[in-house]
Amino acid sequence: MCNNKCASLQPQIERKTQVPSLIDLKKAIPAHCFKPSLATSLYYVVKDISIISLLFFIAVKFYSSSWYFLISPLYWFCQGTMFWAIFVLGHDCGHGSFSAYPTINSVVGHLLHSAILVPFHSWRISHKKHHKNTGNYEKDEIFYPMAEDEYRKVPRLSRWIYSNTFFMFCFGFPIYLIRGYGGRMKYASHFSSSSELFRKEDQKLVRTSVLCILSMIGLLSCAIVRFGLWNILYFYGIPYLVFCSWLLIVTFLHHTGPGAEWYDGSSWSYVLGNLQCVNRVYGWIEPIHHNIGCHTVHHLFPAIPHYRLREADAALAPILGNYRKEDNSNTISSLWTCFRIWSRNHVIPDNTKVFVLPAE
Repeated sequence: MCNNKCASLQPQIERKTQVPSLIDLKKAIPAHCFKPSLATSLYYVVKDISIISLLFFIAVKFYSSSWYFLISPLYWFCQGTMFWAIFVLGHDCGHGSFSAYPTINSVVGHLLHSAILVPFHSWRISHKKHHKNTGNYEKDEIFYPMAEDEYRKVPRLSRWIYSNTFFMFCFGFPIYLIRGYGGRMKYASHFSSSSELFRKEDQKLVRTSVLCILSMIGLLSCAIVRFGLWNILYFYGIPYLVFCSWLLIVTFLHHTGPGAEWYDGSSWSYVLGNLQCVNRVYGWIEPIHHNIGCHTVHHLFPAIPHYRLREADAALAPILGNYRKEDNSNTISSLWTCFRIWSRNHVIPDNTKVFVLPAE
């Protein structure tokens, strides 16, 4: 299963005692960074929805013009990027960093995520598990290196998708929502309240979110009947796939950098695991997708609103020192490098204590 290029699998020197404590890290961050502003959060929602509406009206205006072939790819990319932006705002709702009011977080989260076919509570619950277990390959949710025993349980189609760049980054997210990642669970659908992802007390919330998705599918079906399949694919479907690509690309880049360490349960700690996240610089897109590049501090303290992440990240930098991972290289070249490394090394021997993703 695991080839000889798997990486340096020599157990690393135990470093838990050298890792800053979560309490010390939190003390270094200004207290106001943990306080969400409902007005500020709503401002970003209104701004993003306004941009989405503007892009739609521009695309409609030029749909039958001679500019069609130039405008179309620009529209798909820009609109898909904005779908990704509202996903991040809904993601803040899931973490409780959108506002101090759980009901508002739930309502706004459902509106934003349902619009892009993401079941809010289902995703919120699985994403919380990801944060709680980042760096622990035995319990993490996504893009963790699989032990050989687990990999044997992964369906062949999923294995093929994991090794195919185009299909993974275009269709990986919908497939993840439908069946989960890896082979740890037999039934890990985000669209079923009986999924192994959820506890009994989660089931009512999951059903609410799935009902919202069914409502959105109903609206899209009516739109297809009224306006035709191609028009809905053009204005919604293709941007949706761009959004899915953004989500997978960003998630992948933040968790698969060369030198990232993965631990079994006995070697892992919350701080050590989350310090394996890689901060990325996305240039002009960074403010559009709400500072998600400041990923380490977000993982350590998901209650910090996105508009406070840069300040919090700067406050942590002196304390983290060499533990702070950042990659300022071009996003496309980084993606290609990381995927090439990951595709060769995402299966590891059973009972591995510490696994380090190699450099090329």
